[in-house]
Amino acid sequence: MKLTSEERKNKILHEVITKGEVSINDLANRFAVTTETIRKDVSLLQDKNLISKKHGSVSMVNSFFENEFSVKESEHLEEKITIAEAVMKFIPENAAIFLDTSTSVLQLAKLLVMRDDLTIITNSLQISQVLSASDNQILLTGGLYRKKSNSYVGDWTLNAISGLNIDISFIGCDGFSKSGPTIRSYHELEIKKAVIEHSRKNFILCDTSKLVNEGLYSFITYDSLDMIFMERRLTDQEREKFPKELIFFQSE
Repeated sequence: MKLTSEERKNKILHEVITKGEVSINDLANRFAVTTETIRKDVSLLQDKNLISKKHGSVSMVNSFFENEFSVKESEHLEEKITIAEAVMKFIPENAAIFLDTSTSVLQLAKLLVMRDDLTIITNSLQISQVLSASDNQILLTGGLYRKKSNSYVGDWTLNAISGLNIDISFIGCDGFSKSGPTIRSYHELEIKKAVIEHSRKNFILCDTSKLVNEGLYSFITYDSLDMIFMERRLTDQEREKFPKELIFFQSE
């Protein structure tokens, strides 16, 4: 199926994020279009300060993309990008959304740079910096800075969230218990619970490596979730661990 211009630019960004540098010719072959078409796409991405165009190739320009290749953020990167691309189809125009501090959600933030109609709230400093190149309205909660997650937590953050009316929240997790998704950090726990309370829909984004993990704290029950996004279809054995009515979106 032929890609739209918007879809192609998102996939070009995907290629550059994952490979670091890609040639114009390779991109043209990858998406079955002319090199002139790719150059036009690249120019638009360069105007947003997302990629840098060199002689015959493109590479990353945003330092926050480069910071991603730390230990946690680089794990299962391809899977996280696959999830992020799937999620894009579920974000309506002019929505107010919340992005939490997970590395899967960070990949979604990178693709949302291409949107210009959203109100995006986050307590992640890194996500706010990535989105600074977009034309969306970006709201950073502020609060007590937590170095480990590069995010804001605590009472100040909770007060900011308490006045919100969020259409969709996009939340990561560390694992699963019998009752719902889990997290290891108490500081992140209270933020997730507050966001869920003020959001009409709640989506979990996580790769399938989390299926074997169980964090200390549960922050939402399965019956309060609208959907879980993973990068592949679950096996029958994996699916049996979850309620039958729980909706998964899995890329083929």
